[in-house]
Amino acid sequence: MMKSITKEITEELLAVMDMYKRIARQLINQLILETDQPDREEILEGAYHLLSNADVIHGEEELTGSWYFDVHGEHCMFKNTETGQTLEVFLGSPEDVGNMDPYFFYNFIKTTPELAHLTSYFENPFKDMLDFFERLEAQQVLVHVHGVAYRKVL
Repeated sequence: MMKSITKEITEELLAVMDMYKRIARQLINQLILETDQPDREEILEGAYHLLSNADVIHGEEELTGSWYFDVHGEHCMFKNTETGQTLEVFLGSPEDVGNMDPYFFYNFIKTTPELAHLTSYFENPFKDMLDFFERLEAQQVLVHVHGVAYRKVL
């Protein structure tokens, strides 16, 4: 039997969403600053869809802090090679960096040691997280962006 998501757990998950967005923003900023992006000017003006798998300026394979990155389509996957923490970040615009996909968000929780206990509330990772997102959307805590992408209102 799956554990039910109490008010306390909901609060904890909302704090995790803020953490996800904060780390995502930090990593996108690192990607812009630490790689040799051909379209740097436009990217700095917010055209994040132009980000590419450019070379890291300091000659390493990873960004500072042991972050491996892979830009693919409209996302960039960041994985910390020391901790395993993984974020899949939307690239459209600066605002899109805060978008969350149910499975990507679940995976972030699963790969973050101090949050891993929260996976027990999501037996079917994608479906159960999507249900949770939809409940939060009904309470106007999340807004539906497109497809299965959601974003926290505040």
